[in-house]
Amino acid sequence: MDSEPSSRMSEDGYSEYSRPKSKRKKTTKVWHELVEGRNEKGETIATCIHCKLALVAGPNRGTSHLKRHLIESCPLRPVGLPLGEGGTSSREEEEFVFNMNDLRKEILLYIVEGAHPFSTVEEKAFRRMMSKATPLFKPFSRATITRDLFSMYYCDRERVKSMLLNAPGRISFTTDNWRSSHTWQHYICITAHFVDCDWKLHKLILRFRGLSPPYDGQSISEEIFMFLNQWKIEHKVLSVTVDNATYNDTMISHLKTRLLLRGLLFGDGSFFHVRCCAHIINLIVQSGLDVIASILDNIRNLVKIITRSSSKSKEFYDTAQKNFHLEVKRKLNLDMKVRWNSTFDMLDNILYYKDVFVHLGSVSANFKSYVPSESEWDKLIVFHKFLKLFYDVTCMFSAVNSPTSNLYFKGAWMVHRCLLETAQGPHSFLSSMVEPMLENFDKYWSEYNVILSCAAILDPRFKVKFVEYCLVKLFGVDDAMIQVGEVLTTLKTLYNEYKLQSSTSPIVAPCPPSSGLDHFFYDYNSYNPRSTRTQIGKSQLDVYLEDEPLDLNLELDVLEFWRQNAIRFPELSKMARDLLTIPVSTVASESAFSLGGKTISPTRSSLKPKTMQALVCLQDWRRDEHGIFVDLEHDPSSCDESLNEDEDDEDDEISHLY
Repeated sequence: MDSEPSSRMSEDGYSEYSRPKSKRKKTTKVWHELVEGRNEKGETIATCIHCKLALVAGPNRGTSHLKRHLIESCPLRPVGLPLGEGGTSSREEEEFVFNMNDLRKEILLYIVEGAHPFSTVEEKAFRRMMSKATPLFKPFSRATITRDLFSMYYCDRERVKSMLLNAPGRISFTTDNWRSSHTWQHYICITAHFVDCDWKLHKLILRFRGLSPPYDGQSISEEIFMFLNQWKIEHKVLSVTVDNATYNDTMISHLKTRLLLRGLLFGDGSFFHVRCCAHIINLIVQSGLDVIASILDNIRNLVKIITRSSSKSKEFYDTAQKNFHLEVKRKLNLDMKVRWNSTFDMLDNILYYKDVFVHLGSVSANFKSYVPSESEWDKLIVFHKFLKLFYDVTCMFSAVNSPTSNLYFKGAWMVHRCLLETAQGPHSFLSSMVEPMLENFDKYWSEYNVILSCAAILDPRFKVKFVEYCLVKLFGVDDAMIQVGEVLTTLKTLYNEYKLQSSTSPIVAPCPPSSGLDHFFYDYNSYNPRSTRTQIGKSQLDVYLEDEPLDLNLELDVLEFWRQNAIRFPELSKMARDLLTIPVSTVASESAFSLGGKTISPTRSSLKPKTMQALVCLQDWRRDEHGIFVDLEHDPSSCDESLNEDEDDEDDEISHLY
């Protein structure tokens, strides 16, 4: 008797004798509105998605009766609707064709945006999942995904370069340095801030390059100048915002000198150097924290007792919830002494749980020695209220998706006024604290009052009236009028320079719609008859300043205001566009270091600086607020031919350009 043939297994796990037959795809349009299934008897049925009626179906039943139901009998299907258009299927689904390159792109973006290791594509579970999703998936290696990464980076970088070169105005930059705690590699981050032709503000990381020693101001100046030269944007530089590190003064001096020698800076470089206001506030507040240093030390000890013991933490939050009915979602965290805003957050939470601490201090020896006395609690409450203004101003200055230079004067004035009032206030411990804070304020901000007051005047809510009001409150009428005159002189000189430049360049106007008859009237709403009537002796700046300012508390998109008034004030709108682009903090660059910290983790510490730059830049570009790169088509192999050893010379060599 012959034995039965052995069941051989194929690579996909099925026996060659039991392989399931592939089901023929249904092409009739009725199946767009019917769902195939089986009833209790095991018979094939088709359920109408509109009225849920089950109809007899099957390979030998045909589809004529199904069509009649949909077109003639179904009570819920819209009358006259073409067959197949009442369902959930779409033409895109019918015409879908699998594209491995598209899938590779999405896998790359998954790795880039999620900071996943490149080895993910080689994991068995990943490949099994993709094979289940589509049998047409072709496995590839980490070397392929790395090649795709640089392909996308190079292609997107060219788009970024084109955007910068075609930007209608000047570009402001922020820059800062960072050292990875895992690789000890130093990096420099250069971030660009500019407005496009649609008056949308963009913030893009252009450089995240590994640095080689020395890390002094002159070397960093050469690094930045080399970058500007390679990207061919040195003629578009308006300002560079940096923190208060000593080497930055040297860097700015060298870089400014080289750009001035080539005649590349606007307004003789008056706006070139901007100090980070968030860092200035940090220095001002840090100089006053010593007054309550002993109380803060006790507060930190209390936080340590609670956060470093699970039993103490549970006891604390249980007491807060059960005995004092507090919401315990707010958690206590230890501050970073070098960042006063974290100290403010710690105080904010401590004061929220004040009654809990007082209670625990009365019943527990562990807490008693550290819980503040009643007079110390009073000091903390006063000090917390004092710091609240600085905290709010820091948040105002730290915005990256909206202009901040117009808010500089308002924020700086509030800080100055608060310091002066506190110095004359009833709390003696604050009065002594404010003296060194005022010294630091005068040291860092006095030289920028005139320059960035111009940006405040270009906010239609402020204008000269607000600047004059603030200065009179601080310095009296006579001194205030002298300062206002200096600001207006600076503003008019700058306007004349823009007016001279505009005589050889096109008028800045909103971009018209791409099609339709209405595009002939796209600028009608921004048209103002007064703009066509020449007022003898009056410039656009004079006419703008004569208009009444808007409501001071009005929620206003200041860039949108100037977009709508670009026809009425063509030269002035160009100046406003550039000045409003200047960032007053380096938060944009520092946020890149958060990306860097997530990208270089203990499990990814072998990343090369060149790969690190591609990852950080792509992450930033792909999450741009206005989505410039999100929907762009990209073939991972489209740039493969250009991937050679010389493709990225600017990332491989440092040349000194003179």
